[in-house]
Amino acid sequence: MSSKKFNKGRFGKCFLATMMVALVFSFINSPGYCEEEMKIGSLIPMSGDLAAYGKCVQQGVNLAAKHINEAGGPLNMKLKVVFRDSQTDPTALRDSAEKLVNVDKVPAIVGPMIRSDVATPVTAPNHVVIISPSNTPTWVTTLKDDDYTFRTTSSDAIQGKVLGKLAWERNYKTASILYINDPYGGGLAESCKEWFEKSRGKILGQASYDPGKASYKMQLKELAKGNPDVLILIGYPESGTVIIRQALSEGLFSQFLFPDGMQSQQIIDSVGGNYLEGMYGTGPGAAENPSYKSYLKEFNKVYGANPATAYSENAYDGVVVIALAIQAAGKDALKTDPGKAIRDKLRVVANPPGEKIIASVDGFRKAFRLLAEGKDIDYEGAAGSIDFDEHGDTMTPILVWKIEKRKIVPVRSVIPD
Repeated sequence: MSSKKFNKGRFGKCFLATMMVALVFSFINSPGYCEEEMKIGSLIPMSGDLAAYGKCVQQGVNLAAKHINEAGGPLNMKLKVVFRDSQTDPTALRDSAEKLVNVDKVPAIVGPMIRSDVATPVTAPNHVVIISPSNTPTWVTTLKDDDYTFRTTSSDAIQGKVLGKLAWERNYKTASILYINDPYGGGLAESCKEWFEKSRGKILGQASYDPGKASYKMQLKELAKGNPDVLILIGYPESGTVIIRQALSEGLFSQFLFPDGMQSQQIIDSVGGNYLEGMYGTGPGAAENPSYKSYLKEFNKVYGANPATAYSENAYDGVVVIALAIQAAGKDALKTDPGKAIRDKLRVVANPPGEKIIASVDGFRKAFRLLAEGKDIDYEGAAGSIDFDEHGDTMTPILVWKIEKRKIVPVRSVIPD
């Protein structure tokens, strides 16, 4: 034993400081929760075939976080978004989902843009909410997810109906369908085919394609047999551009119809000329409500232009409903099980009844105050009414758009029936 006198006061102060540091670290290590900051995740394709969409969706996510924080933040905490790249690849998507859950320890994620079925087996068992802004296949409704999987866009059962009927309305009597070989492409192709034929149209050929190939000429030549009036191309920008160029250069198709996956300025710029002038498509619409107008004005103020692709407003809404659910849940519930606490309040803040909340800093400030007072709110989203059903689905408008003067121009929004 040292011959130095034992300094009880110094020991007491050191012990107290050590205990306080330990407590702080235990708080920090609880999933997503910290006294000053609340982390959530975003799982989007910042590379690969959907990179153009990922960039625009990221802008929507960042704009929402900016507005939420300017309004004071949920429970007076700063909302921080951790981004992970899904690379438009199922393997990379699962890996990024695992990192968000196990490394970043987020309780909720905006995303993925596609393949919720790959993310859900990682997120749901760990009580992590996912809200996809764009994963439209009908099978998302039936995922075994313990109610941890949501989306802020309508399913392909709705878009396929609008796309198929639009083909007939554009005076196409016959069509061929070429679709990307994944769950999105196959499901939308079948729905589109069903409604085109119900409208008295005839499908002359239907085939899938794998992205990343150098040539699609053989499939295009097969689909061109019978001289169909239009090629309905269901895919994503990178491979879609290759397909359009080859269809044009071989003289196989001159008329095209596109869904949301092809609703990108990148395609028009890459194909060049006026080859796509007057072509039509469908995609996620937005109700002409105060929330959408406010969102569009703020997006232009921050980024200097309208969104370049679809789904940025759906992503914005995903961030907002998570933040409002955090406020509604309260700190005690977040400390115990933050993901479950958020899940259990999503319908409370997004669905009627309650005072309507507009997508704006003032609107979010008002929402935080009302929730703190124990009152009901009903968030009216930038993409439309975000009213989640028992499956985590919502019903938002479908946009009919066309290419005019080498730009994507809205024609009308169709309210699903």
